[in-house]
Amino acid sequence: MLGVMVLAIVLVVPSVSRSLAVDLSNTYPLSFAMMPDFEEDLSTVGVDIDLFKVADAVEMDGYDAYSFEAVGAFEGLSGPLSGAAAGDPDGANYAALGQMAGQIVADNNVEAFDTVSSSSTAQLMPGLYLAMPHKRGVALADSIEHTLVDGSDGSQTNNVVSVVKTAQNKYEFSPVLVALPSRMGSLGNNTANTGDWTGYRMTLKATSTTRDDGTLVINKNVDRYGGSGEQRFVFEITVAPVEGDSFTRIESIVLEEGSTSGSVTVDNIPAGSTVTVEETYYGTNYTYVSGNGSQVLADADVVLEFNFRNELVENHKHGSSVNNTYVYGEEGGHFENGQGGNE
Repeated sequence: MLGVMVLAIVLVVPSVSRSLAVDLSNTYPLSFAMMPDFEEDLSTVGVDIDLFKVADAVEMDGYDAYSFEAVGAFEGLSGPLSGAAAGDPDGANYAALGQMAGQIVADNNVEAFDTVSSSSTAQLMPGLYLAMPHKRGVALADSIEHTLVDGSDGSQTNNVVSVVKTAQNKYEFSPVLVALPSRMGSLGNNTANTGDWTGYRMTLKATSTTRDDGTLVINKNVDRYGGSGEQRFVFEITVAPVEGDSFTRIESIVLEEGSTSGSVTVDNIPAGSTVTVEETYYGTNYTYVSGNGSQVLADADVVLEFNFRNELVENHKHGSSVNNTYVYGEEGGHFENGQGGNE
């Protein structure tokens, strides 16, 4: 899904006067903005944009226009860029070229020409630039992922995206090309027939926005091992997401003979969920001591832990359960702890 606003610029426009020819000797400003729908969320982590110079701008004699000459690691795009010089009103070629350039960056670990924040402006010489957003403090190389996109003919294409994660959401951005100088309006409208050659302010859109998943770990500790053979402890996990229906999972921890601790890891817990863990069975030889959690889930990258502790009681023949609920909301998180009881 190519949802990024991709710059499409009509480059071949006859010049009425030589004095109107594009000036390729000056620098031009390039700035970025985020879509208002997710600007506030992304501002909590900060977004930087790595810029790569894909091509130099080359003046076209007799025209108030310019063409491209691929440079550096992107010289292999010389052929495709020759078509872009004729203009691409619908943006399709620019989207495809952006993917080609993004693949080169991903496969060859190309060094960025410059890095700017989403709130700053870069002054750049004329040319074609590739922009790839990433989370501030996280290298672009660690932010790149590959996604499969279904084509209309049933085929699949391996696309490159760069990922920005906030506390609860995951944003995917496609590589996007921007040409400087530009005659594009602020909304991406072509103003080649009336406007001057200027810089450009690009609005970055996420091609995909999903609620991120976190991880839950249940830890079990007993004061000493009792009984014969393995001891099994069963937990019912109920997850109430911010969006969608609640779901339940059953997990168990098995202590091998002689062992006093164990754990189980549960993935794919949507960030922002209310998670309830109930120890539905802890054997016939143990009694409940505590079920307090040890960490608050600050974001999807921080593991949420529930700790359950039991003590051995000789000849104890009753099973028990305890509820341990963690609630995460806009104002933070807290635990609501239940009490154990005999069954």
